[in-house]
Amino acid sequence: MPLRRLHRHHEHIRRLLAAIASLALTAALLALGTSSASARTTTRPAPQGHGTCTAAPSGSEAPKGAAWACYEAKPGASAPAPAHALAPALRDDPPDPESPEALCGKQPPENSTRLVYCIERELRWTYYGPDQKEVIGFAGGRLYIYSKLKAVQHSNWQESVIVTLDSKTDNIPAVELALQTICTGQCSASAPLVAKLSKVDEHVGGTIDYNSPVGPDAEALVQIQYHVIMNLQVPGEVLPPKNTDWVGPQIRCDGKTGQWTGCVIPEHMANVTVRRSLYRAAAITYEWAQNNLTTLSMGTKSKPLHYKKMTEEEKKRSRDLTCNRAPDRFVKDPSVPDDSCDEFPFAATQEGGKAGTLCVDILPQQVGDVWDVSNVKVLRNGNVKANAPCVRGHVTNKDNVDAGSKEFGAAVRSDRILDGEAFQVIIAP
Repeated sequence: MPLRRLHRHHEHIRRLLAAIASLALTAALLALGTSSASARTTTRPAPQGHGTCTAAPSGSEAPKGAAWACYEAKPGASAPAPAHALAPALRDDPPDPESPEALCGKQPPENSTRLVYCIERELRWTYYGPDQKEVIGFAGGRLYIYSKLKAVQHSNWQESVIVTLDSKTDNIPAVELALQTICTGQCSASAPLVAKLSKVDEHVGGTIDYNSPVGPDAEALVQIQYHVIMNLQVPGEVLPPKNTDWVGPQIRCDGKTGQWTGCVIPEHMANVTVRRSLYRAAAITYEWAQNNLTTLSMGTKSKPLHYKKMTEEEKKRSRDLTCNRAPDRFVKDPSVPDDSCDEFPFAATQEGGKAGTLCVDILPQQVGDVWDVSNVKVLRNGNVKANAPCVRGHVTNKDNVDAGSKEFGAAVRSDRILDGEAFQVIIAP
């Protein structure tokens, strides 16, 4: 897709989802599998390759020549955004990687992160003639389902739903989509939603709420199942509906991390992001270890670290083993203000707590106001760095403590990293 059209599509999705609070969507309990129309039983084989189809009822006011009503809700590449009243001006900067415009239109697992997901379906309502090839009438649109698991505390989350009608022939007065969700496992969902659309470029939105009543120190795997009923409407009646189903991402809810229960998508690895601009020598220490201690796990995607839940006393013993035990105690460097031993891998990991005598000691240095791994000075054990299990960096005490508490500790809570779970350490500018 051309770049400008892609940007237009991204902005269209963002505006649609932002407008949910002001849009009306009718909520109704569904009479699944029933219809008010008096369909005539037919032995003709249903059309193939057009989704699910039903014979047009005898005597209905369906368009002349219509023999079949067919329905599709299928995944696929995003179409260019329709000329919509809410479509804003183009924007050239890249979208937030967890925003609707970044995730909607992609297929699993690219349509989700650890804490956000978006499901998009292409919608097609079509009348075919008796030959199952001639299109008598057509309507097309989109269904967007977007959710941020981290948006609320506790193991509750909400999906924002948008249904659009992007095109329609004049012989189709209106179309209808009913969305029902079932949350399997220890989970429940709110009432189904029904959207009726009759005008091109029309869109309606609403929300579906979920709750997983997982208890303290417990966890539960849940999964959403989506059930869509699509209808073609003619004056005075609804043609027999057809259904389509799919499953959403598997979600893990737990009461084991932080003060509240919460949920994540566990197929995506948790990450701890440490910025050089904020944590200076601490970030360089971790980055240097990832670049040079290449045999063992140092928090890269291919060789992640594994969180180890510890008491504060257990963490202190792990740090002491790496930094303060003889015969190779950490020796402060006079060139580093308030110097401290910053050990990596972190003490609260399965890979941490190695004897300091095995570690490579390094001195990160700022050159020309720039912190970079190329300016690191190796002080000890540089000859065995590839096989070393740990590194000890000379880091100011503030940066050492802040990187551990504001990034690693915060990520354990926000990404809900459980005991023994893998995570990646990402060094950012």
